[in-house]
Amino acid sequence: MPCRYRIYLLSAKTILSYAKEEGGAVSIALNRDVTRRCQLPGRQEQEENALFFQIQCALHGDGFTPTEEPGVVEDLSTALCYVDFSGIFDRSPASPRVARLQALAEAMFRPEGVTLDLGDGPRQYAAFERSNSMSRMGRLSFLRADLWETVRRRIMLDLELGQCQLSKLYAYNGLMLSSGARMEGIEIDRPHRVIVVDNHALQRSARVITVEDVGGTDSVRRYQRVERVEDFSVTEFAGEGLISKEYAARLNKALGGRHTSFQIRLPFVKGMLHQVDFHDFFRSAGTTHLTDLWGVNHPVAKVDVILTKSMFKGYGWLTENGKSWEDYWAAFRKYRHALYVTNVSKERPQGFTQLNYQFLTTLSMTGEEFRPRDLPDGWEHSPKEDARQWLTKATETEYYKLRADAAYRRQVFTRQAGWWGADRKSRAYLLGKLLEKNPAFIGESVYQEQLEAMAQRLLKDYALGRLQVAGDVRFLSGDLLQFLVTLLDVTPKKRTKSQRTFLSVALSMEFQGHAFYAPRPGYKGKSACTILRNPHIARNEEILLDPYRPVEQMRKHYLGHLTDVVMVSSTMYAAERLGGRGLRRGHGEDHRRPHCQPVCAEKLPIPKSGQLGKPAFPENSLHPGPRSGRQRLARPVPDGAGHFLLPCGADLQRRPGPERHRLQ
Repeated sequence: MPCRYRIYLLSAKTILSYAKEEGGAVSIALNRDVTRRCQLPGRQEQEENALFFQIQCALHGDGFTPTEEPGVVEDLSTALCYVDFSGIFDRSPASPRVARLQALAEAMFRPEGVTLDLGDGPRQYAAFERSNSMSRMGRLSFLRADLWETVRRRIMLDLELGQCQLSKLYAYNGLMLSSGARMEGIEIDRPHRVIVVDNHALQRSARVITVEDVGGTDSVRRYQRVERVEDFSVTEFAGEGLISKEYAARLNKALGGRHTSFQIRLPFVKGMLHQVDFHDFFRSAGTTHLTDLWGVNHPVAKVDVILTKSMFKGYGWLTENGKSWEDYWAAFRKYRHALYVTNVSKERPQGFTQLNYQFLTTLSMTGEEFRPRDLPDGWEHSPKEDARQWLTKATETEYYKLRADAAYRRQVFTRQAGWWGADRKSRAYLLGKLLEKNPAFIGESVYQEQLEAMAQRLLKDYALGRLQVAGDVRFLSGDLLQFLVTLLDVTPKKRTKSQRTFLSVALSMEFQGHAFYAPRPGYKGKSACTILRNPHIARNEEILLDPYRPVEQMRKHYLGHLTDVVMVSSTMYAAERLGGRGLRRGHGEDHRRPHCQPVCAEKLPIPKSGQLGKPAFPENSLHPGPRSGRQRLARPVPDGAGHFLLPCGADLQRRPGPERHRLQ
């Protein structure tokens, strides 16, 4: 189980209330009692991440070994804290009170920082890094001033930066705060194991809808809507790479699961890795070496991870410092960096997912499509027995099953006990096994209370517009078969007959521009789907696509196991249509089950235009390129908590019961 660290959260407003002004200078020095008053209530703990490990090394030396004892680690509670600036910089300075607070707050960002006593005496703390989620919440970390330069040098791998875009530097350093599992003992730094290949970019032009400045003052500008044709570059497979079948098995052994996609963090590296047996693919095509970003050839047999340049954020800085890829790994070892896995694919496909209420505000649907007027307020039989389709049908069916379907109520517990890799000491496993031995135990309070809580949670979600639909959340990706093809060695050379045939077939394959490929979904559905964004802000963040047919044998063989990925043409404009540059979480900061991002953010699908309203624009209008991130797949009832795919024809079930079960 990952370590959890105690990190105190302090209120900037309270800190500033103790600031002293003398002769135009502002000083902030708080003793132990005052510092305690600045602490905000709540559970102030965070899971391990790369930055915490580097701070521990700065505190205890490079021989530091993380504790394996259960409980919360207190080591960093006096070295690092978070400060909440909400209500200060997110307010207009037109108010004299806010303007004064903002002026005082600027003093906290001086090199000398502020003096706080977090438990080991008064110490100076200087403004440090923040993750994307911290930025959204108006929070910033403050690190002990005597550790600041040491930690900065460690996370920057001794690179000296010239002029650079500060927002990108802060965003990179903030990635060190992504919670994840540290992977040690997997020899990630072995020569040839990890390579970086150049981006594969295309030049495109398309009609775009945008705004242009038509005048105004410095503080108040005027814009007008315009439509024009623009040229732009499409970077295929931005933010995603590949991991070999053999090396993915090593990660799974360390993680304790069976995953096929991994969201990773390395120094200056972020993105998704999808497991593909590229050793076999390249061998079958007669490709023996891969060329990296620096023009170095690597034997395919020794390569286990293929990153794209878009994933490696430090290429420019590495070049600027006159350093090579080997120098990167030397610094990696020097400072005990490691691979962190911040999110993984599901081990089994979902049958249903949840619709974000924001999607309902953009749908063009009739009342009958939402819920026919002639339906009862409560059900004496399963809603599935009604042949019609409507938006709330899946939620009502699930509620009926939780209340009246005896077999389903038992299955809620027994199915968890049958999952591969289930913890045999966990409560869920023991409850399921007990019920398998004696189904009559379903009447005991421990089971009844859990079923009641699930039904009540469903009712609450129903009231908030979070409706269930057939579908699932998946990582959005470009066509990974095309990714492999771009790396093939096509120079004329001696090949066997089978290699020539394989190469010819691979080069001739082309992904259908109007389609999506989602291997082995956990629901039935053969009609069009829509990829949506979550949060769902506008109608243009929808793309209507058809299922990929027929699926070639080569595609099934190499990609058919990726049951948590939805692939689209790498040349289409999916990422930009969905309102972002890349779809990786994710969770930039996906958590355990992000709505990539995410990547990442970052995902979602919907129904057929005839049933639930048309998308605002055709799929090929606007901008380019799918990036890695999560998507949701669902059916004729919409869904929305990330980018989802909602195929048409939702279909959830409930069995008849002795009484009427009503969503109230």
